[in-house]
Amino acid sequence: MEVSGAPALHAGRERNRGERGTEPCPREEVGPARSMSLASCNPKGVLIVGLMLFGLSFAPVRSADPAKSGAAAAPIAITGGKVFPVSGPPIDGATVLIRDGKIQTVGKSVTVPADAKRIDASGQWVLPGLIDSRTHLGLWEVDQSDVTRDEDERSDPVTPQMRVVDAFYDESENILVTRQVGISTALVAPGEDNLINGQSALLDLSGDSLDQVLIRFPVAMHFSLGEPPKTRYGARTQLPSTRMGSAALIRSSLLQARDYLIKRDTYEQKKLECDAVKPGRSKGKKDEKCPPEPPASDFKMEALASVLKGEMPALFRAQRMDDILTAIRLADEFKLHLILSHAAEGYKVADLLASKKIPVILGPITTQPDRIETLGAIYENAALLNDAGVKIAIQTDRTNDARTLPWEAGLAVAYGLPWDAALRSVTLSPAEIFGVADRLGSLEPGKRADLIVTTGDPFQPLTQVKHLFIRGKEISLRTRQDELADKYR
Repeated sequence: MEVSGAPALHAGRERNRGERGTEPCPREEVGPARSMSLASCNPKGVLIVGLMLFGLSFAPVRSADPAKSGAAAAPIAITGGKVFPVSGPPIDGATVLIRDGKIQTVGKSVTVPADAKRIDASGQWVLPGLIDSRTHLGLWEVDQSDVTRDEDERSDPVTPQMRVVDAFYDESENILVTRQVGISTALVAPGEDNLINGQSALLDLSGDSLDQVLIRFPVAMHFSLGEPPKTRYGARTQLPSTRMGSAALIRSSLLQARDYLIKRDTYEQKKLECDAVKPGRSKGKKDEKCPPEPPASDFKMEALASVLKGEMPALFRAQRMDDILTAIRLADEFKLHLILSHAAEGYKVADLLASKKIPVILGPITTQPDRIETLGAIYENAALLNDAGVKIAIQTDRTNDARTLPWEAGLAVAYGLPWDAALRSVTLSPAEIFGVADRLGSLEPGKRADLIVTTGDPFQPLTQVKHLFIRGKEISLRTRQDELADKYR
């Protein structure tokens, strides 16, 4: 299922927190029972009591978002800035004209409509909104509270049927913090401690409801090789506890999905034959064995069948060179559309990856040699892969700290990655890898107006984002921290 536009996933949803009421609570209860009763009869109490148990002070403050308006939007002209289209060279003193949520014109000689809202970007930079190629945004709220974490299904090493859209929380405070540094889009992915983790989604960070922010789903099926799955299930004395076991269980799951697909295709073919008129029989008469018995439905196998048919890429998390080679071997065996993730030792097989045209989602760039599987991690990894001709994107693989994406890219530049390649790695390249380059990733006429206006190089920590637009609407850059600072100043 690919989502474009606004399917009615959350139709009629009530989002106004101010209309929640409270009911009287039983006064005779004390202690923990009293606390739970308070929570159950006051909806706000659920969050307050739960977070008090962890010693946290977390008031759900929402900032007003001027982007959420039902009024018809006037055109917007961002004038005088240094524009970085990414798909072409920078343009000094250019204008970007936005109309109806899309980029209408980019250039130096642009006629600005009289009714347009003007934003003077003189002395500033205008760039596409940044894309983080792997996060758990909306799936993970408070690090130390398991009840707020939904990114990882821990019950089974093979969970291809898991879909992040079924857990995405669009009111996450992490979204507001993340977009403050210019990130407009993120791949929201399941955890990586299972062998087959589930299906990811590409979403914008406007803070609107799921049906509005969803750009594409599913984007990829996520697989994991290396330490996480074998550590988790080895501790349970369960397959997989070794790298051999990991590869064997993935291969076994894909073979089961292939058999399921063959049975389903055979059924469909026999059903068509049954519906056809057979030679030598009276018109409309069916064979005695028709209709055939349909195969039993299997949600897991249906999900993996999409991967085998090439409808959904297989995104393999692999750090060490041997794990990268195992992913390539499995992809070759089952004809998978392979995307590599993490790849701390990708530079060791850069030429192979380039020859096979396998894209790599690197990172975090700050990955340290602090585990056996990352002993070969080097900061020059991105530069070496880029030099070999590998298409790269950069991820944070974080949630609370996804805002570090610009500085991850900046670190790659400091260690040899050309600046324009780094910009592409957090804009157009991930859009190409995820199959949405016709809609976002660069500043071109007809594409979504997802862009930022900054005081300078977005990869420098002191640079400020002055304006953020998503779908042509200016998005507030205020966060919960700003609201609390104003409250207690």
